[in-house]
Amino acid sequence: MPTGPNPNPSCNKTPIRNVRRCKLGFYTLQSTACDFPIYQQGERKMPAGHGLRSRTRDLFARGFRKKGTIHLSTYLRTYHVGDYVDIKVNGAVHKGMPHKFYHGRTGQVWNVTKRAIGVEMNKQVGNRIIKKRIHVRIEHVMPSRCTEEFKQRVKKNDQLKVEAKARGEVISTKRQPLGPKPGFMVEGTTLETVTPIPYDVVNDLKGGY
Repeated sequence: MPTGPNPNPSCNKTPIRNVRRCKLGFYTLQSTACDFPIYQQGERKMPAGHGLRSRTRDLFARGFRKKGTIHLSTYLRTYHVGDYVDIKVNGAVHKGMPHKFYHGRTGQVWNVTKRAIGVEMNKQVGNRIIKKRIHVRIEHVMPSRCTEEFKQRVKKNDQLKVEAKARGEVISTKRQPLGPKPGFMVEGTTLETVTPIPYDVVNDLKGGY
């Protein structure tokens, strides 16, 4: 490296030539810190990546104590058209992996193939919401519990209707908003009237009551 003006103003050392020294038959290369370029403020640097899997180091990572061989139950589940599923990307399986946007979304099954299922869901694009249909490998989906409470409520309402019909009554199984709390009387208490003490300037100057 030829000598010349210092390319790094913040370093007060003078750049020198790379010197080779022979020591026990081995050649070593010596250089100073000024030989390497240092980026200044405003200079161009390597831009951030915007690939398909950018910023997914933690997003696609396996959970704590969830690494290793995939459970056999993942492949033995049966999916039907109309079922609700949650998309949860498994980072160990690269085939059939959906885009990072769909990770954590809930959709409805519209197609079942040999190794994957078709999932339909909503996606907001600009100022509109459109339907998106994608095929996802079964390692990246799991049955959703979003309709679990609804199915339990349907069974409970049917049971209540059967019991009411046996009694000869007609009931409504609609959910009603929670009304105000019922009133009550307070008993066994005494009333005490508290009045303010009039302000006395002379007493205040003496130190108060």
